[in-house]
Amino acid sequence: MRTRTKSIVLVGASLGLVGAVTFLAQSFWRESGLRALQALNKPRIELVANAMRAEISRQDHLPFVLSVDPDVLRALAESSDVTLRDRLNGKLKRVSREADTRALYVIAPSGKVFATDDAGAPGSLLGRDLSDRPYFRSAMASGRSAFLGVEPGSDRARYYVANAIGESPILGIAVVRIEFDQIEADWERAGERVLVTDAQGKVFLSSDPSLRNRILGIAPDTARRNGSAVESGVDTAQAIDFKVLEEHQGSQIVRIQTPDDTNTYLYQPMRVPEYGWTVHRLSDLTTVATDQRDGGIIGAAISILAVSGLFYLRQRQQALVAAQKAGAKLSTEVANRTQELRAANAALHSEVDERKRTETRLRNTQNSLVQAGKLAALGQMSAAIAHEINQPLAAIRTFVASTKVFSERSDSAKVGANLDLISGLAERMANITSHLKTFARKSEPGKPEIVDVDRAIHGSMLLMESQLRLAGVTVEIDVPRNVFVKGYAVQLEQVIVNLLQNALQAVAEADNPAVRLEVAVAGTMVKISVSDNGAGIAQEHIDQIFDPFFTTKAIGKGLGLGLSISYGIVRDFGGEIRAINRIGGGAEMIIELPRYHPESAMLHV
Repeated sequence: MRTRTKSIVLVGASLGLVGAVTFLAQSFWRESGLRALQALNKPRIELVANAMRAEISRQDHLPFVLSVDPDVLRALAESSDVTLRDRLNGKLKRVSREADTRALYVIAPSGKVFATDDAGAPGSLLGRDLSDRPYFRSAMASGRSAFLGVEPGSDRARYYVANAIGESPILGIAVVRIEFDQIEADWERAGERVLVTDAQGKVFLSSDPSLRNRILGIAPDTARRNGSAVESGVDTAQAIDFKVLEEHQGSQIVRIQTPDDTNTYLYQPMRVPEYGWTVHRLSDLTTVATDQRDGGIIGAAISILAVSGLFYLRQRQQALVAAQKAGAKLSTEVANRTQELRAANAALHSEVDERKRTETRLRNTQNSLVQAGKLAALGQMSAAIAHEINQPLAAIRTFVASTKVFSERSDSAKVGANLDLISGLAERMANITSHLKTFARKSEPGKPEIVDVDRAIHGSMLLMESQLRLAGVTVEIDVPRNVFVKGYAVQLEQVIVNLLQNALQAVAEADNPAVRLEVAVAGTMVKISVSDNGAGIAQEHIDQIFDPFFTTKAIGKGLGLGLSISYGIVRDFGGEIRAINRIGGGAEMIIELPRYHPESAMLHV
């Protein structure tokens, strides 16, 4: 009954561990996905704002140029001369065509349009009374004005820049009308979710036409027509159902409800202070949900593997105990039969064979422990490595999108540059995954090989660098070249990875976390040390840290096998490993291995 109860408790604890790790992995991957999406949003929203600035700056100088143009001044001064006016209309038409301007016209002081680039066309502005327009009144009063309005017939946003012609008296007002229809069309084609609001929070540009001329959130009821208020003929607008669900490092996760659907987005605004406008970008969270699901799957898989390994080790320990009991029983039987020499010898041979089999089993168990240690190390590094790979993938997607645009423009130079960048990112991911496969491969006992210490350390850093960088740990490496030992390269990498992970956990609470990895040669020995500026090792534990299953970490944070496995690997190399506390604070793990000289081996061939 006691055994059954113990098994039930153990299974329940294992299921709880799997659930906790799955939840933590989901949370971590969701956070990583949100950070990646937020980093991608920043240049995209800046690109939107810069496109609007460029569209305005491309045309806003034209009214000033017209205000000092001799033909304009002469035509206004001699307003009754039809020939001069017709000539001015032709000039405005040419300027408008060359500058790709939507409307360019001159208003007389009376408020009527004196000359325009669409003279003679149906619906021309020529002769129309615009004296009630805010940009006209403001330019007459101050000499220059800019105004954001909405065309009553189409409800499209229009931006007017006006400049007075002449001084005391003012001869007229030069006006250019800037439109953003092409920018909105580009947003819609590209599948962007972009809104632009004025100072009162009213949407005047949108990739979704159904959201145009509506208030984003709760807008003030006053000051609707001053400053850059939208001139639409409607004083109020239906507010967009916009609810903030979560704050996230300068961004927000929001829910927007429309009559057709309800969606959740990552929301980031950016002010355009020179115009008093705000650009808002909404990013779909589908990729974040996918990352969260994948994180849960990976976390569950890793935790299940870890629990399975723990059950396996427990079973092996029970088998070893049973084997020890059987050996003790056999020894007793041999002692009782010492009178018969032949029987005693047979029993002795049997015991030797059993010990050899036990040693074989122990060696196999050690190899399994080494492999379990590598898998545990990979599990701890998996989230950081996935983030390291996710960043080049996100960059590749961005470069592929821009390459399509450059290809459509036949810009082969930029296409080639983008392809070179994509190739470099792919090569970096290939290096990481290739080394992961080598590291994860199960080691089989065989003939020791010559191990380049510098290459083994850099292989370990390739696996750990993303985890160290994400934790903000400063790493110093001092490794001389052409230093060799004899053993197995992957096992030496595993020892260094274990020591770096311990150091990373030790400096987790340090103000300026730092780890130093140093290799020194002293005579016939190679000394590899990993030191940190953490809290150090308690003096009562310093002689126990290499014991199997000994750990000072919280439950679920480690099995206590990493240093024990490292101890066995170093002993197989013919070396020693020990731990000390540094005088300045922190701990130092020291490995001493016999140095191997490849050149001396060649001399004996």
